[in-house]
Amino acid sequence: MNLDTLKNTARVDLPVTDLEHIDQESYKNQMIKQKWLDFKADFELLLIKTKTDHQQMYRQKWEYYGGKADAKIYAAKPFDIKVMKTGYYESCVDYCKGVIKSIDNRGWDIRNATDWKKFEAGMI
Repeated sequence: MNLDTLKNTARVDLPVTDLEHIDQESYKNQMIKQKWLDFKADFELLLIKTKTDHQQMYRQKWEYYGGKADAKIYAAKPFDIKVMKTGYYESCVDYCKGVIKSIDNRGWDIRNATDWKKFEAGMI
């Protein structure tokens, strides 16, 4: 799963589509929220793994370029530059957090729509 897939899934999940049965939309919130919490947890685990890999690589590069590594390593592996970035997974986690916040606010939107229907019907 990538960020584009997350965006497309959010476009499907977030809109309130069935205005005739708006009371059922509030039940849908719990299923949607669980799915997005799972996405967030998956990306947080990937982020932790990537940060750990980055720290290990940083240590190895520090020893290598600082001249502290074993001589065999220099003979077998000449200077190599490789930088890993963790920003992508941070962006995915932040996006999931934003969607979860929108799902929480979706409940308020549904409640306001229900109150408006009651007002139009003369019940309030």
